[in-house]
Amino acid sequence: WRMFETTLDGDDKECCEVMDAAGVPYKSMNDAKRILVGLDVIRAFCEFYQVNAPVFIDNGESITARDFDIASQVIRLNVNENYDKLTKIQ
Repeated sequence: WRMFETTLDGDDKECCEVMDAAGVPYKSMNDAKRILVGLDVIRAFCEFYQVNAPVFIDNGESITARDFDIASQVIRLNVNENYDKLTKIQ
């Protein structure tokens, strides 16, 4: 998280922006990285509050990971032009 950013005149301005471990801001990430960083944020809140809730991942075809190391149930929504009906992916 970045809580403050420095303005051109040197003052600090509150921003509360999500960033990855390398310091890349959320708005500059690609879809896959946004999903993985979002899951990391969800994991942190779930551990802190000791709760679990199902997580829906839309645009799931953008990531190749299968194991997200999260205690919550993960439901991935993928677009696949080869199928004309809903299918369950293991």
